[in-house]
Order: sequence, then structure tokens, then C-alpha cells
Amino acid sequence: MFSRGVGVAVAAVATIAIGGVLWATSLTNPSAPLGASGSPSPTSSATRSPAQSSSPEPSTSAPVPSPEPTAFAWEPSQADWDQALAQARQLTVEQAAGQAIVASYSGTSPTKLTAFIEARDLGGVMLQGDATKSKKVTESLTKAANTAGGDRDWPVMVAVDQEGGTVARLRGMIPGMPAFMAAGATTDKAAVHEAYADQGWYVRDMGFNTNFAPDADVTVGLSDPVIRSRSAGSDAQNVAATVDAAVAGYTDAGVISTVKHFPGHGSVDVDSHKGLPVQAATVAQLEKRDFVPFASAIDAGVPSVMVGHIALHEWGDVPASVAPAAYAYLRDDLGFTGVAITDAMNMGAIVDQYEPGRATVLALEAGADLVLMPADVDAAISGIVAAVKSGELPRERLDEAVARSVLMMRWQAGLVPTSTDAPPAHYARDFAARAVTVVTPTCSGELVSDTVTVTGGWEHERTTLAAALAKRGIGAGDESHPGTTVRLAGNSSTEVEGDVVVALDGPWILDKSKATTYITLYGRSDDALEALADILVGKVTSGSSWPVTLKNVPGKPC
Repeated sequence: MFSRGVGVAVAAVATIAIGGVLWATSLTNPSAPLGASGSPSPTSSATRSPAQSSSPEPSTSAPVPSPEPTAFAWEPSQADWDQALAQARQLTVEQAAGQAIVASYSGTSPTKLTAFIEARDLGGVMLQGDATKSKKVTESLTKAANTAGGDRDWPVMVAVDQEGGTVARLRGMIPGMPAFMAAGATTDKAAVHEAYADQGWYVRDMGFNTNFAPDADVTVGLSDPVIRSRSAGSDAQNVAATVDAAVAGYTDAGVISTVKHFPGHGSVDVDSHKGLPVQAATVAQLEKRDFVPFASAIDAGVPSVMVGHIALHEWGDVPASVAPAAYAYLRDDLGFTGVAITDAMNMGAIVDQYEPGRATVLALEAGADLVLMPADVDAAISGIVAAVKSGELPRERLDEAVARSVLMMRWQAGLVPTSTDAPPAHYARDFAARAVTVVTPTCSGELVSDTVTVTGGWEHERTTLAAALAKRGIGAGDESHPGTTVRLAGNSSTEVEGDVVVALDGPWILDKSKATTYITLYGRSDDALEALADILVGKVTSGSSWPVTLKNVPGKPC
């Protein structure tokens, strides 16, 4: 088990408090209620006893978690918690049920979005699909969502999935950051902090107050079917340092960050969008690998943790998102006092086993504070209401969940970004260039001749790179004078030879390639390709190392 001593946690928070750290561990047991004097209640020792069931549905017999006024790094008083809890208790059960839901919205009508939020008293909304295909539409929708709070004195959570790389819902609307593995490759974590503060500025400027990033998973490589370059890498300590830097950056921008997908999606071989991943490792083994970035982020003060749909035998062989033992571990072993949100509940790992209303109730019973994207929002709310009225879901558990999210959203509303000036639009390109990993015999000067033939990749990528090189004085080669051949390669590419081979989706394909110069770009956006052009002509020198282990690439990164 991890030991999360109070002195260690508070000291870790204090070291980066200027960066806007959000949450600290509580002064004693983070799940213990406080008595009138602020000391632990004598009854608080009877904390959760997680079910260890092998049935598809977790046991609901675990003791109800007590509402927990905690010592946050931003120092809300006991009165702040009491006020949030009192307001949660004053809500009708229907209103409280809605507050526990973050629903998906993919429409384009601000009026309909406002009505959707207000009719259900939703705690939040996540925009995706058509809602994020046009800057004009997205801005009008976030404006509508931000004003849909009704009588509440805390904001609606207006969320987006904007990691960078393959997961970029605002693609084309804000500068295109590479995948998070680029941050893991970057040796200067201060540069990571700055880059994610810049990205956070653009996210907030679009009207969002919450970003479901960064990804805290530790990837095992190509056997990991869905995370891969979304992870900062395969070294747990480097992933932790990278995640902490990104969280601090988002906080500086005034955006709530969410580390995901606890207990770790990078070391399982099933995509939870399609089915239920089963983690073969024990908790003791995961404490040395997958849990490390989450533990570090919690110690550093991350406000929100996303719990994934990953089953552990020791936690009952059910998705962690509905497993009482998963939330008990977060609270009791890792000392997490922030908001626990489930991964999207419309994913295969959940809908293949549970009805929408049932899954939502199980998640709240287990210890979730917010339930993300139930497959049927109205069924989920009705399920919560019925469970509270029947006594299956204690109203105290629902009140605790609502109070935590209310307190977090009040905090976000008071955040003042460290900079009000827009970062330069080329920040993503500059960061991508710094993150490029290069192995070549000569680490200085140009890596290409005055003509280049670009092959591989997608047509748009070839055209974009050729145009970027042309702007830098490099001509296009032809059959008689090909010049330097630059081959763009994805993980599934079969043609991987050239003078320069560039891995776009993570570095693993380089182990199968043959080249003079090996490059990993960690992204396929236009900004990333512009960065590649800067590297190829020697305009920028990268400052990165391999974030994963490669076996067949000769030499070390420049």
C-alpha cells in the first residue's frame, strides 16, 4: 500500500502552491467526518469495507461514505464545506440526481442545450460531435451552457476532451498540440507546464471550464489498444512528472483538469469502449507502475480523477467505475479528497452489463461524485431518484457527491488565470518541435538536402510537409533528383525505409525501420508537421528523449 502521510502531502502541495494547486489531503483520514470541533468523529474509524464479489454487480452493503470537509490547498473553511453540504441537502432528490450527472450534447442549438440542462438540473455537460465541429457553434453552445445554471450559485461544468494528438475535440479551432507522449519525451518539464497553460488558455477562451485531461496512464506499447501515445510513456516516474506539469499548467489557465483513467488503462489489452478490460496485475504490482502517476497527481493537488471501466480481481472483478473498493483505495490509500468522476458510461464495458439507470446508481453507491455520459440521461436520473426513495442509495451519499462537485465548481469560478494575454498561436508548433525525438549521426544543422521527396502518411500530410519545407527553401524532389527521402510512418505502416523515417503515432514503428535519421513526431496535426519542417532544416533543436523503450534504433537521441 502507498503511505500518504499528512506531512508529505501538505509539503508536496506547498511546493507548487503558487502554480494554483487545488486539493490537499485531509488532515487525518480523508474519508472521516469531522465533529463539531473539527476533529475526527469517534465513529469515523468504521470506513468503507469494499465488497470483494465476483458477481457482475457489485455488492451495495459497504458502509456509506461520510461527507468529508477537507483541508484543501486553497483553504476553504469548514463553513465552505458546511454551506455546500447544506445546499446539497436542500435540493429535491430530483435536483440532486441531475447535479450528479455530466451529460453528452452533440447538437448545435444553444436554446435546446440550455433547455436540456435546466430541465434536468444537470451538474455538467460535455460537448462533442457536431457541437465541436465549428468554432462559431462551439462558442455559442458554451456561452449558453455557462448561463444555464438557473438559481444555483455555482457554474455548470462545461467540459471537453482536448488532450491533443488523436483526442482533440477542438481540432481546427485551437492550435493543434501533439499527443501527450510528446510531453513525456520533453526533458524540460517547465516547458510542459508552459505549453499546457497555453492550451488551457485556449480551452477556457472557447468557453470551457473543464478539460478531461491529462492522461495519467502508463502505456505498455502496441499491446495497449487505445492509449498508446495518449500516455506520456512507459516509465511511471516520468509519466508522473509530466502529468503534474500539465495539471499545473491547466490550473494556471483557470481550467479544471482531470487525470484519467484510474486504475490505469495503459496496461490492459481490451479497449473499454468495446468491452471490459481485465487487469491481470495485482494491486501491489500496480502500486509500482500504473498507480504512480495518480498518486503523484493527488499529492500535488489535482481536483478531479476519472475512474475507468477496468476490472481488478482484488476489487471484485467489476469495472472500477462501479467498484466500491476502487473509490475506497482512492480515498483511503491515496488520500484523494477531490471529485471522482466515472469514465463515459455509454461505453461497451458498461452498457454490455448494466442498464443506464442501474449503472449510474451503482457508480454513486460505490463512491463516484459525478457520472459521465450515461447512455440514457433520463433513465439515469430516474434510477437515482428511485434508489434514494427505496433506501438503496442513501441520500447522505448523494449529498456528499453533490457537495464535492459544488465546492469544486465554486473554486473554478473564482480562479484568475495567471495571464490574460492570448498565447501566440504558434505555441503548439514550438512545443511539438521541442518534443521531437531525433536519432541521427550528426545532431546539428540540416537533416535534409535542398530537395526532399516525401512519401508515406496521408496525402494531406505529405502535401502539408512539402509546403512547409518549401516555405523554408527546400524544393520538391522528382524521379531523376529525389534528394533526401522522408518517409512518414504510422504504427501499421509496412513501408518503413528512407533516408529519414518519421514515426507519427508513437515511436514503436521505428524498431522495424531502416534509415539514416530516425524521428518521432508524436502527432499528425498541421502544427506538428510545421514543427517537423523546422527540425529537418535545422531551425530548431529538439530537447527530448525516448519516452518508451526501443530495441532496434541505433544510437541515442540528440
